[in-house]
Amino acid sequence: MAISEAQPRHQLLKILGITFGVAVAVGDMLGSGILRAPSSIAATVPSIGIIMGLWVFGAVHVAIAANVFAEMGTSLPQSGGAYIYAQRAFGDIGGLIVGWSSWLAFIAGIAAAAISFANFLPLIWPWASDHTVGVALAMLLALFGANILGLRAGRLLQETTSLIKASMLVLFCVAAVLFVPPSHPAPLPAMAVPLMGWAAIVSAYQLVRGAYAGWDTPLFFSEEIVNPGRDIPRAIFIGIAITAVLYIGVNGALLYALGVDGVASTSLPFTIVVRNFGGIASLLFALTAMITVASCANANIMGGPRIIFSMARDGLLPDFFQSVNRGGSPSG
Repeated sequence: MAISEAQPRHQLLKILGITFGVAVAVGDMLGSGILRAPSSIAATVPSIGIIMGLWVFGAVHVAIAANVFAEMGTSLPQSGGAYIYAQRAFGDIGGLIVGWSSWLAFIAGIAAAAISFANFLPLIWPWASDHTVGVALAMLLALFGANILGLRAGRLLQETTSLIKASMLVLFCVAAVLFVPPSHPAPLPAMAVPLMGWAAIVSAYQLVRGAYAGWDTPLFFSEEIVNPGRDIPRAIFIGIAITAVLYIGVNGALLYALGVDGVASTSLPFTIVVRNFGGIASLLFALTAMITVASCANANIMGGPRIIFSMARDGLLPDFFQSVNRGGSPSG
């Protein structure tokens, strides 16, 4: 009896669609980067035109890369992301290098999101500022617990949090443009770009490029998507498009309301804008920030185990890591 019950443990559930693919792509890209990057970028390249151009160029850059990966995802619809393609192209050694690197990137993303969550909570509950580690661990336990319940619970959590944070960012953009008095920055001199230096522009673009990281997350669920040939490319490109529109809109709203100097003056320029709307708006911003990073953490929590699962299935890790619980969540 025990043997027959153990048979389904290697099965991932093929129940995901394009909605989840878009949600996990947007969820992984839209993290704490959009909350903090505008300030650092404005301080590095104090030009509205260059800042907006970098965000547009970042979207084009990742879309070109996505075109290649979407083709590979439809040709090899197996969960595990870039590990799958590297293992097929370069063998086990190349696969292990890419697989472990991708897994560590997910772990780093989870840790960063947990700390950001703990840093935002004191905006609502000041007591939490003395318990950063405890708050971060509590968030992780809640997210891991939801995903242990199974793929359906993780899917629902990802789709809900991604929708909420995207909607709140749209609301912020509209409110900042319609109800906040615009700044009137002085124009930069003609020689601003040469004086600024290309090194500064490249440095700022690294922050932009980092903010778009995560566009490939749907590929880590390829064999769990009902129609991978159709839904993987659509999920990736729709996710990039939605995120790009939000990034460009948020930065445009911040620069419109505060100007370059105002955005560069604080690590969280959002807080200056929402102060115009009173305490309720500040509370909503804090909640949005927490949902934003929690959604990003959930996307990473869901994606990482698929890499471990795929490496174990190819014999590169112990067989235990192939186990999948009844809800469709890999044990890795």
